[in-house]
Amino acid sequence: MKPHIYSRYALWFCWLMMLTTALFFYPRWKNSGTEATLSWDVSGYYMYLPAAFIYHDLKTCSFRDSILHRYQPTPDFQQAVRHEGSGHFVMKYSCGQALVMLPMFFTGHTWALLSDAYPADGFSFPYQLCIGWGMLLFACCGLFFLRKILLNYFNDSSVAWTLLLVVLGSNYLNYTTVDQAMTHNALFTLYTLVIWASIRFYQKQHWRTAFLLGFLCGLLTLIRPTEIIAVLIPLLWGIDSIKQVKERVRLFISSWRMIFVFAMAFVIMVSIQVLYWKWVSGEWVVYSYGEQGFYWLRPHITEYLFSFRCGWLLYAPLMGIPFFLIWVYAFKGPQRIPVTLLTVLAFYLVTAWDVWDYGGTAGRAMVQYYTLLAFPLCWLVEFGLRHPISKALLSLFTALFIYFNFWWTWQAHFGPVKVSEVSYEYYVRTLGRWSVPEYAEKWIENNYVYTGELRDSVEWYRNNFEKDSSEIVHHAEGATWIELDASHPHSAEYRIPAPGKKRSRVRVQARFAIQEKEWDLWKQTQFILKFYFRGQEQVSQILRVHRFLNPGDEKFIFMDAKCPEQWDELRISFWNAGSLIPVRIDDLTVTGFEEK
Repeated sequence: MKPHIYSRYALWFCWLMMLTTALFFYPRWKNSGTEATLSWDVSGYYMYLPAAFIYHDLKTCSFRDSILHRYQPTPDFQQAVRHEGSGHFVMKYSCGQALVMLPMFFTGHTWALLSDAYPADGFSFPYQLCIGWGMLLFACCGLFFLRKILLNYFNDSSVAWTLLLVVLGSNYLNYTTVDQAMTHNALFTLYTLVIWASIRFYQKQHWRTAFLLGFLCGLLTLIRPTEIIAVLIPLLWGIDSIKQVKERVRLFISSWRMIFVFAMAFVIMVSIQVLYWKWVSGEWVVYSYGEQGFYWLRPHITEYLFSFRCGWLLYAPLMGIPFFLIWVYAFKGPQRIPVTLLTVLAFYLVTAWDVWDYGGTAGRAMVQYYTLLAFPLCWLVEFGLRHPISKALLSLFTALFIYFNFWWTWQAHFGPVKVSEVSYEYYVRTLGRWSVPEYAEKWIENNYVYTGELRDSVEWYRNNFEKDSSEIVHHAEGATWIELDASHPHSAEYRIPAPGKKRSRVRVQARFAIQEKEWDLWKQTQFILKFYFRGQEQVSQILRVHRFLNPGDEKFIFMDAKCPEQWDELRISFWNAGSLIPVRIDDLTVTGFEEK
């Protein structure tokens, strides 16, 4: 049998699955608006290219309104921030990802220039397609080098299993085939190239390899400044003891020219961003992230790992195995020092960022470090393949992780189950399900939803607003309702005293009507319930009603709550949280009941 045949087949199969997913599951280059390839953060990484090579306007970005109007990559211009000193726009993100996309951009631009069907404006279909396909090929390159790296330290079968687990069993699949233009895909590939070049450098020192390492580490830093930690890979690779540290220092002293070449390449790359800042703003360094920053002494470790909003290991559980195994791997695994140190340092940097949810996308900030986590994962797989029982368990868990990842990927783009910004109740009640009832979203904001028949129910309160004289009341054709909009965001607070005979549960219900839907979660109208005792708030619940309304809908929406042990007043109110879309509200009722 040919050497390394299993890992080669696994690589081909992974490529096939990636290609199939990109082509047939969710090809972003065919979409428009905020679902296109060049949308949201990606449009910010990319904006350097059309600004520099098409519009020749990196300072004022005067083309921005036409692009936003025609392609709507973001709701407003989020790709750059205005610099206070110069008055010019400074791109929010550093330029590394734009450099990675440069060949793809020129390919798409040439196509658009030669075509009568598409405008050469930087965002038409040729650019979307070329960026999407180019970044997919970049991902395939990263996987190719990951295989070559792992084969230096593990056997062929273990590498084959590891490739299948990383690609099919983790969110790596999503970030290389659907969201492939995000930085995580590029960073993953660049990390594999840095490791591969480091291996080659210590096999035979050559100035070309040293220059390549400096170039790659500089490019990583340009994509995301915290990736400067990548310079530790060529510095530490191959070191497993104190004795080897001394040998490495002697090597660097004797090979100072190599260090100089590495540093020169690194500085050349990083200077691109510095020179851009100086030219646009007049300052050598510009911080474009506003009030966002790092909490060095309070990293969000627990939230990042296990938050039901978007916890990394709740939505990519496979990677929890190599992540927690790293503490054992640090004593026994191959390349244990650089792999362990880089993994721990990378995790610290990721969790120290104050926007720890990274947009609610299930731990995407760790995807680039799967290159490192592949080492303890492959090490465990190699151990598991030694015995029939552990091999059977490995097969079972592989199938489970692959199933879970396919389920998560489907739900993230098509399915009815939400896979970010949820609660404990919602997560445990919808995990693994392919369909959920409409009321399931009530668990996102409240931990109690009753779906059975009401027992011993009694209506405590009813209000059709006919006696309400506030300015939000409307009368037409014999009907009366209240209406909330941007000018009148608050309703009155409707107070219901506790009845003589209380119930353990309460249901508040009202009829809501909209013509348009508010999609921004934080602007949606809230249905608010609060229990009070002697003027002190005891329990409060909210429900964002747009979760359950579609354009043109008029329907009753209810919210259930468990009554606290002590309460003497219930208060109901409604709040439009900043939306321009009006909401009509009528027929408010409050009913006490018991569960059947």
